[in-house]
Amino acid sequence: MNSSELVQADNATNGTLEAFNDSARDADWERLDTLRVVMRYVGWTLGLPGNILSAIVWMRLRKKNSSGVYLAALAINDLACQLLDFTMYCIHETFLHKSWFYWIVVYLWFSSMTVEPLLVLAFCIERLLAICWPLRVSFK
Repeated sequence: MNSSELVQADNATNGTLEAFNDSARDADWERLDTLRVVMRYVGWTLGLPGNILSAIVWMRLRKKNSSGVYLAALAINDLACQLLDFTMYCIHETFLHKSWFYWIVVYLWFSSMTVEPLLVLAFCIERLLAICWPLRVSFK
């Protein structure tokens, strides 16, 4: 068997496998896309009222507990992120995703996604300071 016969045999094998893999891959992508849409709706359904209630609770406890300020800010940031995600989804579904308003919403969404880990970092540092020097931390 020479090298050209090997290449032809290899191409014949790949052609059949690619046809099978393409249809299986398309079905997998459709399932993943359906799962993504369902999870997005579940996130909005549970996240919007949950973050509103969480922000209300932590805002009431902020005078007694310094952690309440960080957790309230985190809940408000998550709420803003979810509302911006919902706005982006609505704009994209109405085919207005090439407008300037869409890109402002995308910028704000990315900004809220960037602020979230910074809030968690600040909360962790505040807790670390409270553990390392418990008598020097005062709650006002």
